[in-house]
Parts: sequence; C-alpha cells; structure tokens
Amino acid sequence: MHSVVAATEDRFHFILSKKGKRVRVFLVRDIIAAAYAFLDDEVVGRMFNEKPESRVSLESEEHAMVMRVVNGFRYLRLAIKLAPEVWTEMLIRMAVMPDVHKFTLDVVSSLFIHFKGKIPETTFVCISRLMHKMEQTRSSSEF
Repeated sequence: MHSVVAATEDRFHFILSKKGKRVRVFLVRDIIAAAYAFLDDEVVGRMFNEKPESRVSLESEEHAMVMRVVNGFRYLRLAIKLAPEVWTEMLIRMAVMPDVHKFTLDVVSSLFIHFKGKIPETTFVCISRLMHKMEQTRSSSEF
C-alpha cells in the first residue's frame, strides 16, 4: 500500500508543478462537466423517477461520468480503509502545500463562475418536484 500512496503523491506533485499546468486545466474542465451532470435537470428528474422514458438514456455520457466519479470516491474510501495511517500522512502532507490551496481555490472559483445561476435554478426545480410528489402521495392517501 505504501507504493500506491507514494505513486499517488507523485502524481499530485506533478499535477501541481509547472509541467502539470495543462493537466490542471483539463481537471478543472472535467470537474465542471461532472458538476454540471449532477446539476442537470435530467439527473434531478431521475431522482424522483418522473421521466421513465429517460431510462433509455441512462447510458448517456453524463450518467457514465457521474458513475465514474461515484466509483472513484468509493475506491478511494476502500483504499483508505485498508491503510488509514499511510493515507492520512499523505493527505496531511498535501493539505499543507500552498499549491494545493491555490488549485482548490481555482476549482471553487471556476465552479462559482460557471454555475452562478444554475445552482438556484436546479435547487428550485428539485424543491418543486419534491413538493409535487409529496402532494400526490398525500392526495392519493386521502381516498
């Protein structure tokens, strides 16, 4: 497990170096695309199963991207469970690096700029659908 953590740390160092600038740009672009897939109306619609015809498009590129992100976090969690002390040391070393702070700020600011109007819109659509679904279940239970 030590070699996996060391290789992961080496990749992070490369990404944060001057040579990794292009990789950082592509990473930010991919993070924005994954966030957009989560916030997309189709994803919100699937949460409430209101669009059964969208099951045909479950294999869409957006859904595949969402599943890759979910699986990536799942595998990271499993790896950390196997050797928490080694991963914790690496994550602490990375967390104190100023380049990590700068990259994190770049990601957050890019997300904010890109989605400045999308988050409230999607949130209101989600709340509206949830209220509609609650109203339907309440009215069906009254009969």
